[in-house]
Amino acid sequence: MTITDTIKAGAPQRAAQPAPGLHRARRRARTGFYHAGMTVLVVLYILPVLWAASMSLRTDANMFDADQLIPHPITFEHYANLFTILPDFGRYVGNTVLIAVVGTAGTLLSSSLAGYALARFTFPGQRALLMVILLTLMVPPQVTLIPQYVIFRNLNWIDTPLPIIVPMLFGGALPTFFFRQFFLTLPRELEDAAAIDGAGRWRTFFSVMAPLAGQAYLAMGLLTFVQLWNSFFVNSIYLQDQNQWVLTQALQSLIGRYNSQYGEIMAGVTLVSLPIVIGYVFVQRWVVRGIAFSGMAN
Repeated sequence: MTITDTIKAGAPQRAAQPAPGLHRARRRARTGFYHAGMTVLVVLYILPVLWAASMSLRTDANMFDADQLIPHPITFEHYANLFTILPDFGRYVGNTVLIAVVGTAGTLLSSSLAGYALARFTFPGQRALLMVILLTLMVPPQVTLIPQYVIFRNLNWIDTPLPIIVPMLFGGALPTFFFRQFFLTLPRELEDAAAIDGAGRWRTFFSVMAPLAGQAYLAMGLLTFVQLWNSFFVNSIYLQDQNQWVLTQALQSLIGRYNSQYGEIMAGVTLVSLPIVIGYVFVQRWVVRGIAFSGMAN
């Protein structure tokens, strides 16, 4: 036996590698299963919205025809009737937009400031404060509803948007933790460079850190806006005057008074859902990135 044969005999044997063609086939199979699963989930989530839009465009005779996902003939009569049944529909839209926009802006500003402080500042009780903030997520809102209602009633804020907007101006536990996680992913050298240039804490935050957190603002802003846009329970408690109603309360009134007018009800559901669907289609890429970056920090 030669030296070469001895070396080959003593060398560890490598495991047999799969053929390149088999590896590509497995990868394509995994990709195919993934896309098939995602397609099923998309259909399950989007089908109720498509079905509501379809019913809003059907005639009364074809309202419950299961074969008419694409309605024929198409009618816009239900939308016209909706504005007749709800003549103050524009007022409800304005009330909803006011609460959603102001509440979202206040939440983003206060929560990002609190999250930045928890991510960058060091002070006694920092971790304990963070734990207390997170523990508030476990408290159901119904627990604090009665004390809050008593406070707002004594302030004469009932039948105004203030009980809904003002608490949003002080942020929330989830948005604060979300921004804290995102700011932990940003390098501290950026703040050191701003300090060398003479920038204080406030200018560093608004001129350096906040612009870099654009994806986080967009992600949390969309989530908060959708929550306020679709909110019904809290609004029904504080907004009892019909002039102060939001869109969800107006739709609920349709279900109570016009049970047989399904076309008008579905037209209202479609109009309420349409802005959220369109907005998410345009910004979903940045929303996913913002959430992904916020989950990278320890």
